[in-house]
Amino acid sequence: MLRRNRGRRQRPPAPARQDSSRLAEVVIENPVNQHAIWSQDVYSLQGLHEKFPLPQIVRCSDRLLPGEDANLPVNVHVPLLLFSHRSARKLLAKHVAAELQGQGRTRLAETNESIVIPEDYDGHFLRLQARTTNDNSVVRSLHYIATNPVAAFVNFTPVVSFFSDQSQYGVRSFPYPGMVNGDNYSYTGSGASRASSNVSATSQYRLQQQKVLHPPGSVFMVNGTIKGVASHRKKSREVTLLKCTDPSGKEIHIPTDQPGEFIEVETPLNGSTKLSMLPHELISANRYPGLVRFVYGDHAPRLTPCSLMFMLVDTFEEDSVIGCLLYPNHAMMIELPVMSSLSFQVALNRDALMTLPLPRHAKDVVQVRRETFVRDLKLKVKFLHKVNSMTVGSNEVTDEDMPSATVRARLPVSEAFFYL
Repeated sequence: MLRRNRGRRQRPPAPARQDSSRLAEVVIENPVNQHAIWSQDVYSLQGLHEKFPLPQIVRCSDRLLPGEDANLPVNVHVPLLLFSHRSARKLLAKHVAAELQGQGRTRLAETNESIVIPEDYDGHFLRLQARTTNDNSVVRSLHYIATNPVAAFVNFTPVVSFFSDQSQYGVRSFPYPGMVNGDNYSYTGSGASRASSNVSATSQYRLQQQKVLHPPGSVFMVNGTIKGVASHRKKSREVTLLKCTDPSGKEIHIPTDQPGEFIEVETPLNGSTKLSMLPHELISANRYPGLVRFVYGDHAPRLTPCSLMFMLVDTFEEDSVIGCLLYPNHAMMIELPVMSSLSFQVALNRDALMTLPLPRHAKDVVQVRRETFVRDLKLKVKFLHKVNSMTVGSNEVTDEDMPSATVRARLPVSEAFFYL
């Protein structure tokens, strides 16, 4: 006999989510939207570029796929001030971040976040020997680094260091900001085992018992090694300590008896002592994929959070449009590729709109920040939208003219992106 299933009743399927971004308050009650006279024709950015001189005020006419708006950091249906064109070569990269892996282990790994680095970005990068975070052929131990001529390295896994004070008259210690509570080990050492160290044989070190835990992606410049003794309770053992400098210039010591994964920084083949490279030099090197680490520059990456580690994927030349999203209470700069699959309506009363406070403010923002923004490292934001079948010269499809949900589901879908 078939028995009735007395399990939980199945709920009716939830209605499909709509593209709520087009009806958001920042769109509906936007003063620019309320005063604009929008064109019936829709244009691609390429079509806009060919027909209209900049600046222009436009709005996106495409519908996003249900749920896509929730994943975007901005509302693409907010009116947009297109200000100027730009052509530049760029590096495409993936953000590399620390991820929690099996058994509570933290390690660097590529993420799904795409990054673009313009060739004229002023940031300096170190190029690592590893091509990807899965390139185990060049993973080194601290013991290897201590016994080989390594100029600098990056840790793929957490590593502990200790701060020391050098004194010609004995041993003293003092607090070091940022330290965390550590174990009860005490390290002492004297003399130097590497020619690069300038420590005299009479100098002694007392490494504070607190440890500094460096997250994956930290950079260390190697200055030499010292032989020391690690004491724990009543037991002691000899250990080699790496004498390093961290990015802030502080001298630290890293015990080489701790496990971990470490990657050497590439050294120039031309004999130069400069390890860092600018983006245009990375493009000239033509090495993809390849791991790099940002070290310094006037404009550090604004991504949050950011490990400053990236995997270079490729290089490409691109024409783009620089613009500003016209939110009711602020303006946000944005860059869109000219070959974008998005469609836009044009404000036919542009001159009148440009007298409104918001477009005037956005114009000032763009004029002040444009030169920095166009050369800045940016996040590539990707999303899916339904392709607008209307071409230049056709009327826009209104809500009343939209086909049924069944037909809409069959409309072609395309991926678009912009840079923030």
